[in-house]
Formats: sequence, structure tokens, C-alpha cells
Amino acid sequence: MPLQITARNVEISPEMRSLIEAKVDRFRKIVDEISVLDVIVIFQRGHYTVEVVVKAQRFAATGSETDSDLRAAIDRVMGKVDRQLHKQLDKMRTKKRQPREVRERRALTLTLPMLGEAAFEADEERRIVRTQRIATKPMSVQEAADVLEIEAGSFLVFENAATEQINIIFRREDGRFGLIEPS
Repeated sequence: MPLQITARNVEISPEMRSLIEAKVDRFRKIVDEISVLDVIVIFQRGHYTVEVVVKAQRFAATGSETDSDLRAAIDRVMGKVDRQLHKQLDKMRTKKRQPREVRERRALTLTLPMLGEAAFEADEERRIVRTQRIATKPMSVQEAADVLEIEAGSFLVFENAATEQINIIFRREDGRFGLIEPS
């Protein structure tokens, strides 16, 4: 993709154009097949703003710098975009890849339930890891809320004195209490 240089409220000299082209050639060495390569130079209120957009198949980097000196703004923004591209390239190089067998097994595991087959094999069974017995006391909902407010727990299982059924009262994120009753 050819370099596109856009200038707003300023005329770019051939010297500055060649400087920008030389800096951008470095990006082409880092990343192959660049699809978008735009440099926008804006002059406003005595300051130059330089924006750079680089997009490739797996990479994207943008940067913007403002300075009263055009050359300094170009140098800083090109350095910023260069660092972004190098960081993305290093991530791709150091990314830990799993062996093909593990990836295929994971893909097979994800697709089997969709085909209607059981997610667990016949010899595997679900196991309860931990159980706990809770003694329930008959009390009203208001009494249960008062007990939960005093205690540090997040829920309380109790026997509703009015309905003689097991209920659960719990703390909500907004500070109020929620009540779970059997239907």
C-alpha cells in the first residue's frame, strides 16, 4: 500500500516528505503487507500535530504527537508507532502455542455436545466435593434479616415460621436483602 501523506493548513516541503518516507520505510521492514499507511500533518495555532495510522493483517498501530517543531513531532510519533509494532510483534513471537493434539482434543470436546452426544463419558460421574449440614431454626423473615445483618456471612438458611418451609435470605450487591422461597 502506498504511503498517503495528508497536510491540513500547512505545505509540506520535499525535505519533510522525504523524512517522513524514510521513517515509514522502517515500518515496512517490521511488518509485511501493510494495508493502510497514513500520515496526517495538521498546523493549528502555531503547533504541528502529526498523526500516523498503520494497519496490516495482524497488526495495527496509531499515534499522535503535537509540537511547535514539525521535525520533533514526526520523530516522536514515529517512535511511538514503532514501539507499538515491536510490542505486537514480540507478543506474537513469544505467544505460547499448545501442541496440535491438545488443540484438536479441545475442539472435539467443544463440538461433541453440539452433536447430541453426552459431555461426560459413561465411567465418569459427577462428584460432590464438599457438603455441609446447616441447622435451621424457625423464625420470621424479619428476624432472619436481623441475624444476617449482624453476622458476617452472605446468606442464611432458615425455616420460615409462617409457612414452615425452608427459605434462604442473602445479601445483594446494593446492600439490600434477597429472599429465596420454594414454589
